[in-house]
Amino acid sequence: GDPAPLTFDPRGEVTLRWVGPEGAELERLPLDPEAFCAWSAPGNATGGLVYGHYGRPEDLAQLRARGVSARGHLMLLRLGRGSPAQKVAAAAGAGAVGVLLYPDPQDTAGPGGGPGLGGDT
Repeated sequence: GDPAPLTFDPRGEVTLRWVGPEGAELERLPLDPEAFCAWSAPGNATGGLVYGHYGRPEDLAQLRARGVSARGHLMLLRLGRGSPAQKVAAAAGAGAVGVLLYPDPQDTAGPGGGPGLGGDT
């Protein structure tokens, strides 16, 4: 027969909240629920933020060499130089509780071939 499309339950509000040391909300950023990974676990992830470049093994090794641990934190990783699945698996292996992937304008060709993001990004 014909393949059936996969359907997923619609996500509710997806937000990123920046919280200060005392727990006060500093900023709330609404995220596109369509951009949220359908296979991610439901719930909340709370922790500090660790920048892990592209999330490659050598990037994570450099963090460890500098004494920086991702354990219990969210990792901020650039898209590119590996699949999103590889990045999330590596971050989880390093103990991260969540991953935020972003397209860096330096890695993305914009209008005229220069760095930048498209209008729908």
